[in-house]
Amino acid sequence: MRLMSKLLITTLLTSSIITLGCSKEPTAKRDQNSSEKVAQKPVGKKSAPKKEKLTTEQKNQKRILEYVKRAISVNRDYALKGIRIRQVKDVKDLPGWKVYFLDIDLKIKKQQGKEITVHDKIFSNGKYIVRDFINIVNRSSLKDKLVPDMDKSYYRKDHLVYGRESAPNKIVVFSDPICPFCQGYLPGLLKAAKENPDKIALYYYHFPLIMLHKEAPTIIKAAMVAEKRGMKDVMEKVYAQKFNLDTADEKKILEAFNKAMGTQITSKDIHAKDIEARYAFDKEMADKMMISGTPTVYVNGKKDFSRRKYQEIIKKK
Repeated sequence: MRLMSKLLITTLLTSSIITLGCSKEPTAKRDQNSSEKVAQKPVGKKSAPKKEKLTTEQKNQKRILEYVKRAISVNRDYALKGIRIRQVKDVKDLPGWKVYFLDIDLKIKKQQGKEITVHDKIFSNGKYIVRDFINIVNRSSLKDKLVPDMDKSYYRKDHLVYGRESAPNKIVVFSDPICPFCQGYLPGLLKAAKENPDKIALYYYHFPLIMLHKEAPTIIKAAMVAEKRGMKDVMEKVYAQKFNLDTADEKKILEAFNKAMGTQITSKDIHAKDIEARYAFDKEMADKMMISGTPTVYVNGKKDFSRRKYQEIIKKK
C-alpha cells in the first residue's frame, strides 16, 4: 500500500512550480446615463439569495483542488474519486507558504470496485504550487519533515495499553517489535506509562516494517491473539523477548512465540477475521498519518521528534 502510494504520488504534479490561475471578477454593468455601477434587478422576480464571499484562503484551496484534479496522473487500473484537503499548516521557515495535506480517493477497477485512499502534501503561497523544497546545503527534503497533527480519533480505548483515558497527556506510538530502535526505546516508554497512569495515557499502533523484518506480521498478530485471550502486559513481554528470527516461516515464528510467551497460538488463530481486521486497521491509521519509520511518537497531537517528551512529563509534579 505505502509503495503503491508513493508511485502514484510521484505523478501528482507535472512540474515543480505551477502558477495558480487567477481570474478577475466580472465587471458590473453600468447605466448608460450614469457613471455609477448599478445592480440589474429582474422585474417582477425576487432577487436570488446572495452567495457568501469566499475568503482568500478558501479561494486558494479551491484552486489547488481544481488544479490537482486536472493534473493528477492515475494508472489505467485506477479511477480518481475525489481529493480533499485534510489539514493546512504554515511553513515556519518560509513566510507566506503553507503545506496542504491531501487525501486522494481511488477506485481499483480490477478488484470489483475496491477503494483506497492515498495521502500526499503540497506547498502553495497562493500564487504557486510546489511539490517540495530541497535544502541545497544538506540536500534534505522539507516535505519529509512536515507532518500533519493528530486528531482525537487515535485515542481509542482498544489501543490504550497503559494509563487512564482521563490522563492529561495522550501519547500515541507507532512501532515494530522487531525494529532494533523500537526494542531499545519502547521498554522505557511502556514502563513510564505503566508507572504513571494519572499523567500518561499510552496508545499503541502496530507498524511493521515488512521489507526489513519478515517475522513482524506474524509476531504482531500473535500478540493480538494473546491480548484477545486476556494476557496482560503483552507488548512489554514481546519487547523483552526480542524476536529477531529473520524468517518469514509462520510455523517457526509461532513455535518461538509460544515457547517464549507460554501460549498455544496457531496459524488459524492469527488469521481470524477480527485479528486480520485489527492488523489492517493499524496500518490504515499509520498511513493516514504518513508514518514512514519506527518508532514514531506523538504527544498531545504533535509529533515528538526527540522521542523524549514522556521523560519530561513524568518528572513534573
